[in-house]
Amino acid sequence: MKSKLNIVKIVIITIVFIGLLGSEKAISENSIGDKSDISLTKPWTVTLSAEVDKNSINSNTVKVIDESGKSVAATITLATDNKTIVIDPPIDGYIPSSSYYVVIDETLKSIDGTSLDGTVKMKFITKNSVEDFTNYSELPSINSFKTEQDTLINNSKIDFKITSNTNDNVQYRVFVYKYTNDFYDVTYKYSNVNYTEITSGYSSAIKGSSIYTLTKNSGLSSGRYKVMVYVRKANNQGQHNNTYTDYDNFYSGYIKVLDSSIISNKKANETIKTDNYSKTLDEMVTNQITNGAPVTSTGSSWIKPSAAILKFYINPNNFMDDYGKYIFMDLRYMDGVTVDDLNKLLVGKGILEGKGQAFLDAALAKNINPIYLVSHCLLETGNGTSSLAKGIEVSEVNGLQVEKKITYNLFGIKATDSNPNKYGSEYAYTQGWFSIEDAILGGAEYIGSGYINSSKYNQNTLYEMRYNVNVSWHQYSSDVAWAYKQIKNIKSLIEACKNAQPIFEIPIYK
Repeated sequence: MKSKLNIVKIVIITIVFIGLLGSEKAISENSIGDKSDISLTKPWTVTLSAEVDKNSINSNTVKVIDESGKSVAATITLATDNKTIVIDPPIDGYIPSSSYYVVIDETLKSIDGTSLDGTVKMKFITKNSVEDFTNYSELPSINSFKTEQDTLINNSKIDFKITSNTNDNVQYRVFVYKYTNDFYDVTYKYSNVNYTEITSGYSSAIKGSSIYTLTKNSGLSSGRYKVMVYVRKANNQGQHNNTYTDYDNFYSGYIKVLDSSIISNKKANETIKTDNYSKTLDEMVTNQITNGAPVTSTGSSWIKPSAAILKFYINPNNFMDDYGKYIFMDLRYMDGVTVDDLNKLLVGKGILEGKGQAFLDAALAKNINPIYLVSHCLLETGNGTSSLAKGIEVSEVNGLQVEKKITYNLFGIKATDSNPNKYGSEYAYTQGWFSIEDAILGGAEYIGSGYINSSKYNQNTLYEMRYNVNVSWHQYSSDVAWAYKQIKNIKSLIEACKNAQPIFEIPIYK
């Protein structure tokens, strides 16, 4: 009588069922306890009690499925001992904060034809953060990745510089994915994600601690890219696999290829300055991770970004084009903008229409760029249509009765998420914002004193409001892309003011 094939363990999970049950099938499905807080790049190893018939391994007998039962693109490999099955994650990893099941179907067979004593499932729930690299111990991993050129230009030469963490010889293989838009950092939000190889298979062997240079003379077309760098021991099959290649470890980098640089294409009405920082780019990234609590959007939630994603947004060279430059625009008062300019911008903007004089007066009085002041206000008020903008009657502040008055709050100040209209209007009452003009001037004072004109924090650009080089925690938003998301409105507004004279301050890291 043949014994049933048994799962001895999944990774380090000890045996959970033993099926020496003769010819009778006592159970149809076995569930292993849930695993939580699992890495997005976790490989699962399933060890069985006998050698497996490799012909019985297929997409039905060994798979990973999501909560809806749909199979995900994990890669299944039978190890050389023929008893161990390695389940590697999809190329972009699993989705954060999501539930999956490792499924070993009962039709999986040993080499003598015996089968499992029932289908086995193990549920796992992934971490709430982006993980876009691996660091499997005792295997070579990527130590550094950068480009020789600071600013990458459309179809111009790019030299990628790569090292790994070992003195032994290694090989590299590199793929790129071009984003279709700037909505998300995480690639799983896009459909039909296809990577293009920019090497020709694995490179020649090179000492891991030596710099490997991958030169692409024709460069890349303009756009944002995710770069996947794979490494393995020289002339050895990698210990892991995905649909593109075998590998020992991989790293993800993020780059932006620009149409042109504002340094070489400065407009006549623009002034460009530089600001030399005392920190390196990597030091700034570390400070943000430690003190800045950065997050990135998935469209439905906020999650912790990877260091590589954070570095992409902190690196000024990724935004040195005619669009990205606006994160470096000086937000202090700017000449060349008139009341007529502002009134034209405010046509059809609800309660704000015709208030150009109030914005210009407040901008001058509080030393704030008038275009930024208008743009910020339009964003916070939904183009002048929010309840706080149209006015809310307040009769009580902090639980105490007050004289009834209509208040206005045009910048969402103190409008906390739990009840923004209540708290925003009550705060406006304490500040005496009983007219649109009062609210514009008061909002300008609040924004200017806390960030733009602060001698303590010196945050007079969108970039610096988000990434404070001296005090990492003092930031207007924790969203890694916040500064970039403000550009669209500001750019269209400033281009409508033909005599505007913007000043751009470019950070230079040590």
